[in-house]
Amino acid sequence: MRHGGDIYNNSVNIDFSVSLNPYATDELKAVMGEAVTEGMASAGVYPDSEQRAVRSAIADMENVEPECVYTGSGASELLLAIARMCNPKNALLIEPCYSGYGYALNCIRDCGIKRHLLKEDEGFCLTEDVLAALTEEIDMVFLADPNNPTGRNIDGSLLEKILDRASELNISVVLDRSFYMLSDAYIKSTDEKCSKLISKYKNLYITKSFTKCFALPGIRMGYVISSADNVFKLIRHLPEWNISSVSNAFMRRLSGFAKDGKFFKDSMEMIKAERDFLTRELSGIGFEVFKSDANYLLIKCQENIYEKLLSQKILVRKCADFHGLDERFYRIAVRGRKENNLLINNLVTLITDL
Repeated sequence: MRHGGDIYNNSVNIDFSVSLNPYATDELKAVMGEAVTEGMASAGVYPDSEQRAVRSAIADMENVEPECVYTGSGASELLLAIARMCNPKNALLIEPCYSGYGYALNCIRDCGIKRHLLKEDEGFCLTEDVLAALTEEIDMVFLADPNNPTGRNIDGSLLEKILDRASELNISVVLDRSFYMLSDAYIKSTDEKCSKLISKYKNLYITKSFTKCFALPGIRMGYVISSADNVFKLIRHLPEWNISSVSNAFMRRLSGFAKDGKFFKDSMEMIKAERDFLTRELSGIGFEVFKSDANYLLIKCQENIYEKLLSQKILVRKCADFHGLDERFYRIAVRGRKENNLLINNLVTLITDL
């Protein structure tokens, strides 16, 4: 299993393989500094095993009850715990998708995995074809909004149809929104709020990640939102103290910082501008760029650009290990203009030299 961020086996100056928020402010840096100080000051005692303060802070931000929230050491820990709790016999993956879903399912004994492949000629969009893949033999499905690595949001009306059908067939749904607050759908605010979704769909688990939103992959910060009953059961599949004092402090303070949504709206203004820039420039030098609603782009090219970029200490994400993709596909994070220009200039030189 390969993820982005493979900086330990490579010499890298600029990492385009990990999709993190490129936007930051002095106010955010100040909040982070306060979180570090608080977290380290609390390092000499065990964190609250019931997570009362941090659950309350996230619940306030998400407008749900604290009993409907629980945090994890990254969303990855929660995906695995949800899979353990639901113990599916047959699960559905919508491919290409994040490898962590398969990793979680492979830990479930005798769990069969069905795959619904998105179509390249449809821009890897999720369509109503997926409804036919939700059959009586399926008891769990993983959805990503937006999808990783394609960057596409799920249409709101289609999501409702999927959730309705899953509810009718008693299929547990994991809706991974790790990148949602860095996507166009968050700005449009056309989708239902989490409180309405978990109230209507008792089989729904929504996972989110502060790791991506605040560009802090080394501080593991994920959380799940579901019904209070589901969360109560889920806790028994996690360690008593599954987050550190530092993660606890960061999530509490960042929840308050992000509550009004302004930081993410400002982030998306930058991301959209830089995404458009990258799309235009990459297309101009001959790459096929698939439409994205998120802070990363899926591209296709006939040349092997990975090693050549790596020789310039620039890392991109090879996508040959995603089901439905091959060695011609790469995922590129949207970064700041200076880094994006450097990437384009290196690719122009690479293409010119071929």
